[in-house]
Amino acid sequence: MPAPDLSVQASTAIGVAATVLWTNPDAPREIDAPVLAPDPDPRAWAAGLDTPARRDLNDRILTQLLAGEPVEVLEEHRDWLRVVAPWQPSDRDERGYPGWVPRAHVGAAAAPAEREAVVRVEETRLEPGPGTRGLVSAALSYATILPVLDDAEGRVRVATPGGGSAFLDASACVVRQTGHAHPVDTRAVLAAARSFVGLSYLWGGMSAFGLDCSGLVHITFRALGRIVPRDAHDQADASVRVPLADARPGDLLFFARPGKSIHHVGFAAGTPEGTPPAEGPFLLHAPGTGNEVCEEAMNADRRSTLVDLAGRLAD
Repeated sequence: MPAPDLSVQASTAIGVAATVLWTNPDAPREIDAPVLAPDPDPRAWAAGLDTPARRDLNDRILTQLLAGEPVEVLEEHRDWLRVVAPWQPSDRDERGYPGWVPRAHVGAAAAPAEREAVVRVEETRLEPGPGTRGLVSAALSYATILPVLDDAEGRVRVATPGGGSAFLDASACVVRQTGHAHPVDTRAVLAAARSFVGLSYLWGGMSAFGLDCSGLVHITFRALGRIVPRDAHDQADASVRVPLADARPGDLLFFARPGKSIHHVGFAAGTPEGTPPAEGPFLLHAPGTGNEVCEEAMNADRRSTLVDLAGRLAD
């Protein structure tokens, strides 16, 4: 799948730094107020969730959507919109990942452009520009993609949802042509994924404010110029399957219990020098609620559920 083509006009997009795609409008709890506000604070929200509150997200949230990410509105219900997110392919809907978002978090999409700026640091802030609105006060996550209007003197002027513009620090982003299939090197994949080591696991997380296992895979490839499916089983279906013995660092390792669908994914991270062969390869992954993104030897449970074919999404 090629990079998102920002030269194609979308009518609606996410107009806040990051929002949550919910299973239904009744799914949020009182503790979720920071991420439901008109100007949401996803980092504060995640920081305020203890382990039980994080476990309780499993049937509530589906994924996260980043600033400028297009959505197609399917249904309106009071302060909520049912949408599909085309940048997050899913077998749930051929048009993109389906779910509900607060109406206040969706607005008019930015004007198309021939180039795009991709945030390649954990987070960064916009400097005000002509017609800039709420995004200036927010921290943009890694892998946020916005159309480029021009760039000079260490700043990149980007189009923002709602018709305004703002400036990104050139050192915080990469500018590339839109609509092109960019080569993705496995070394770059691993380097990008390793930058999240230490970040707390968040069910449905798909931002620098929290990640789940398949979110780590998706956001890493998106930032490097390749759109891959959002969920682990879809990522397996989209990949070139290779025997485990032929897996390269940066390939995907999948996990499933007998007779069950794939429930976990991580990156093959190679085998450190001096490690007994039986303990390799190491796994770079977001293990689960209560844990952090890490690179580690696989424990007995992981080895017993390791699927016998790895997946290759990089070149």
